[in-house]
Amino acid sequence: MDRHPAGSEPRRFLIIDDDELDRMVIEHKLGQLEPGAVCCHAATADEALRLVARDAVFDAVFVDFAMPDEDGLSTIRALRRQRALELVPVIMVTGTADPVLAATAIIEGADAYLGKEDMTDSRFAWALVSATERARLRREARAKEVAMREFAFNAAHDLKSPLNGITGFAALLAQAVGGVSPQAREFAAKIRTQGFKMAELIDSMLDYAIAGEAIGETPVVALQEVVDDAVASTRAELDAIEASIRVSVTGQAPMDRVQIERVLRNLILNAVKYRSSAQTEITIRTRDEAGGVAVEVADNGLGVAADLRDRIFEPMQRAHQQSADGHGLGLAISRKIINAHRGRIWCEARPDGGSLFTFTLPEA
Repeated sequence: MDRHPAGSEPRRFLIIDDDELDRMVIEHKLGQLEPGAVCCHAATADEALRLVARDAVFDAVFVDFAMPDEDGLSTIRALRRQRALELVPVIMVTGTADPVLAATAIIEGADAYLGKEDMTDSRFAWALVSATERARLRREARAKEVAMREFAFNAAHDLKSPLNGITGFAALLAQAVGGVSPQAREFAAKIRTQGFKMAELIDSMLDYAIAGEAIGETPVVALQEVVDDAVASTRAELDAIEASIRVSVTGQAPMDRVQIERVLRNLILNAVKYRSSAQTEITIRTRDEAGGVAVEVADNGLGVAADLRDRIFEPMQRAHQQSADGHGLGLAISRKIINAHRGRIWCEARPDGGSLFTFTLPEA
């Protein structure tokens, strides 16, 4: 592994383990790999977060799995919610080699997995190098994502100017052809209508470009309050079709309240848009999920074909192309928001027809 260049700052590491001897072993091995490395110790996740709050500059983090009153997976989730540690290499360290736990750790945000009982110098070095490489690839992917988002934002913004001119001139044209044939007036009206539809699409593209990127601090919020706001904001659409909605929500979670309300709005309006001939019934409820809470939005609408249940979360994809207007960006925006909250969102079929959309949020 490359040592830090002469004259550069030594690399800094955060070691989170309730066993002081284990922390010293990791520090010793780091010192062998990188003479001069600076190691900060924390016996609990709370202590580690306080260290991060004071000095967030770390080149890698080692997290023990088994600690009093907490486990390494919840610690990793807490660390990843810190903007300063979002892309920092994290190595999970455990007392036993468990392949299932290793896979779970990677899914939860670890970059490498290391067993204490077989912590040879070569395995330790490999874990650190592997984690550093994964983190580097993640940073590159994030940079490309940011560049693409900026391109989409700028392109959409630039398209709005000529489009505003088109719709404006279409309105003037409709006035100017008032005395000519009905067909000419119809064409002028269609130009303006299509212009407005294009403006809506561009606005949706802008929303998709920035969705989930302004999360920042995530205070703990009662889910009942967010659901109530989402239902209130869609009340006009629900009342227009005489839809019934039942809510059974408990618990709280760290979130950007505005963005999670937007996810709920999208799911409620999807149920309205893709309704069946029966009276629309929507149910919103919560349940405990490992490491957090799950929010379910169920409807009795048209449902989603099995081969489309993943694709509908991709941009410009719709399950029912002909049955309702739309741009196919609402669910894509929702997934970006939930991903930014380090949750998941998916769709299932209901036994009696309709769809069940579920998204998760981390524990408070």
